[in-house]
Amino acid sequence: MTVMQAETLAALFGLGGTLVGAAVSTGAVVWQQRKTAREAERIHLLGLSEAAANECVRLSYAIQELFEKGVGDERSPDGRQWHEDLQRMNQSLEEQALRFSDPQVRELLTDCHADILVRVEWVGDPNGWPPRYITLCGDIRKVMGTVLRRQPFPREVWRNHPDASHPS
Repeated sequence: MTVMQAETLAALFGLGGTLVGAAVSTGAVVWQQRKTAREAERIHLLGLSEAAANECVRLSYAIQELFEKGVGDERSPDGRQWHEDLQRMNQSLEEQALRFSDPQVRELLTDCHADILVRVEWVGDPNGWPPRYITLCGDIRKVMGTVLRRQPFPREVWRNHPDASHPS
């Protein structure tokens, strides 16, 4: 009987070791799958952010080019078209802001959007130096460059936006 008990005990230890190994292995697989899913989500969000940054750069050039033509007179058909084009580009700029996780990037784009939306004549006034649209578009490009390079937000741009809330 002692031989039988020893064999049973050895079998039980073997079974226990197999069960512990299976549990550890399953746990490691589940942990790795979750880690891989989080990394895939992070990469996906970075891709969206990069695409939004590139679109913001494109929009900043288009907005600047439109302002360089001069603010359109809303009483004329060409002027109304000018304002419609600006409104469309400005709305797209606002939409892109939603794709950034950094609150400072969102705040800057929101501030630029509000300036263009509310104070179009002031933004487009060619008598200021540099004209406000040059400053706004330059700040957009500077910030989007840091997003694309994954660098910290350039806090010095806030000097050009005294009305912004400057989130930290």
